[in-house]
Amino acid sequence: MKSVSDRYWASMRQPLRNPSHVIIQFGNMDTTAPGDGSWEDNGAMPWSSYETVDYAFQYSASPYATLELNRWLGDGSFDLCPASGPYTNQGFCSSKVAGADGAFSSPLPVMVRPFELEHTMPGLTLTFDSICGEWPRAVTVRLYRGTELLETAEVENISGVEVKIPTTAEKVTRIELQFDEMLPFHRPRLTRVMFGRMVEFTDKDLISVRQNHDVDPLSRRLPKETFSFTIHDYEKRYDPDNPTGIWTYIDEKAPISIQYGYEIDEEGTVEWLHPDHYVLNGRPAGKDYKATFSGTGLVGSMDRKFYKGTFGRKSFYALAEEVLLDAGLTKTELGENPWDIDDDLKTMFCTVPLPVDTHMNVLQLIAHACRSRFFTDEDNIIHIRPFGVSIKGIYTGTWEDNGGEVYSEWTSVDEETPLGAPYATLELNQWLGDGSFDLCPTAAPYGAQGYVSSRVSDGTGIFPEEPMVSRLFQVPHDLPIVKILFDGRLGEWPRQVTIRYWRDGQVVQEKPVRDLTGPELMIRSDVVECDSFDLFFDEMLPFRRPRIQMVSYQETDFNLDFNTILEDTQSSLKTNELRNLTVSSFQYVPEDKRSVLFEGSTDQTFLHIDLDSPASDLQVTVTGGSLVSSSLYAKAADLWMSAGTKTITVTGIKQSEVSHARIWNFHQNGADDEVKNPLISDPEMQEALAEHYAAYLGYRSTYDASYRGNPELEVGDLIVLQTNYTEEMDAIVLVNELTYNGTISGKVKVKGLL
Repeated sequence: MKSVSDRYWASMRQPLRNPSHVIIQFGNMDTTAPGDGSWEDNGAMPWSSYETVDYAFQYSASPYATLELNRWLGDGSFDLCPASGPYTNQGFCSSKVAGADGAFSSPLPVMVRPFELEHTMPGLTLTFDSICGEWPRAVTVRLYRGTELLETAEVENISGVEVKIPTTAEKVTRIELQFDEMLPFHRPRLTRVMFGRMVEFTDKDLISVRQNHDVDPLSRRLPKETFSFTIHDYEKRYDPDNPTGIWTYIDEKAPISIQYGYEIDEEGTVEWLHPDHYVLNGRPAGKDYKATFSGTGLVGSMDRKFYKGTFGRKSFYALAEEVLLDAGLTKTELGENPWDIDDDLKTMFCTVPLPVDTHMNVLQLIAHACRSRFFTDEDNIIHIRPFGVSIKGIYTGTWEDNGGEVYSEWTSVDEETPLGAPYATLELNQWLGDGSFDLCPTAAPYGAQGYVSSRVSDGTGIFPEEPMVSRLFQVPHDLPIVKILFDGRLGEWPRQVTIRYWRDGQVVQEKPVRDLTGPELMIRSDVVECDSFDLFFDEMLPFRRPRIQMVSYQETDFNLDFNTILEDTQSSLKTNELRNLTVSSFQYVPEDKRSVLFEGSTDQTFLHIDLDSPASDLQVTVTGGSLVSSSLYAKAADLWMSAGTKTITVTGIKQSEVSHARIWNFHQNGADDEVKNPLISDPEMQEALAEHYAAYLGYRSTYDASYRGNPELEVGDLIVLQTNYTEEMDAIVLVNELTYNGTISGKVKVKGLL
């Protein structure tokens, strides 16, 4: 769920909404250029660095004081440069200083970027000194293909820290940036280069917008994360037949983002939500003075083939990193890899080779085998995150406490089991002769009583030793809402509690709650990725024990009720019970002898070979030349060889795939299901996957509805659902579709967790 202010939250839930707005930013740029080559210059200061120039780094450090005009002020706004590194990030800073007229003595300051590959970009966007807000008066950009000068752009009278320079050159292999004139007695500085230009579309440009996110919690299929929009294109700038248009310069993998805004008051103040990021999956289509763009999440763009699987025991974490690195994904704006793999995958292992398939399909198999959700978030970061399933919500884990009565138990707290009559105890008003209390049996079995502490408060409600309970989660969760029902049977509750949230062994937030007004408490927080929390009972009614009847969690405070659902649009589907579940595991058995896997001739110096069957212990023989180097895999080989015509022979031991199926029976009647994942190679993961499937498929009801549409909502959120027969039901969002054509509307599919 996206974070919004209280004013936004309240206003969006009014019967009549205020206007909504959309901004779409389209990076019309070459996304491969930042990772190709590196910048060079003809003189730079010691702290000058190019590490952040190719990415949208947020410079928060103060600039270094230098002997330039107005760059050595005694007001604390400048740092003194250390005698040696490490230095703070300052971007590029030339060693050349302009004269009193802003001109430079020869040679002028120059930055050069050579590329190994050819690049086509519809311009350059330069950000100069973003730290101090200063810029040059004039620069010159030259684009080359080899030694051939393709284009020169002279930019004068620059009026801001950012300048966009249009270019039309194709197949560029070198860029030269020359600083012609600066402010007097100043050095040239550069903090960002974008190999293209950012284009922005607003309400007046947009005809329609559509987002569709569909993520299966079991990762039985690829996530569907798509985005499309149509704009007015009266000038046919995006028409592929227009020779003066920019269709040719659009990178099919270019980044694109959508940001929703909502007017939260009558003055037209707009609150903008965090944008969703995608990449284009093709160039725009033009028709009738309109242009339609489409994009996908980063997962959907990974459509190249992966063939580098090998035999041997590896963790699924290592395998996932191997596939992601091979995909050659563009790094984030901070230069980091765009993925987040849960550490749990380091404890799960695979002994069979990864299949030959697209990168996204291989990653889906990894996530599925590891019982993980596979998706991209709003920042287009890929996640492989374990998905836990329990009776109440998706919060698997255990409870701990520092003392409970013999009949105290946590099972009913998690399962929301109806409790029996309370047991009479030696507490104030807890032993009445009116038949409302049962006598506690002398031994088990006991009736469901929830958690009952063994500690009793004194006459002031204070405890000599504070009662505490702890919830440890199997999978970290965002915890914006924790609901606690204390003693609902007798209508009693503590006067004060404190909740302490933990992540990776560190306290991330501590929140006292005073002056409780009823037995049910809702605790809100902004804690993310919480792996445990402690609840302290600070003060009770006099001579009372703490009790907890039920605890539940919500990742959002979003209610999909009949005020939000459009009339007569909710439908439901209930699947059959799971009768038998068959899960297969896979191994490879070697043949007894070595076989010829490939034989052929080539005059090329590089040869890629796809093998007909998987094999181990590959050996390569080259006749008529020499083998320079090789990379050998289970189902492929890459060979680098000397020049000339050569004969290549590849031999190895063929491996045959063998499957072992196990059947689990859950109910006498119902439907059968079968799971075949070629990466399940040991009985433990086979059994864990079966239990995981059965737990999730135990939630049999799904609900579809059209609703008012809300860009706060995200796939995977836990929400509260209203149906014709249930006022409040926990549900997980499986599919969310948003449409904007001046107003927002939506469609949603959720699974009821009941």
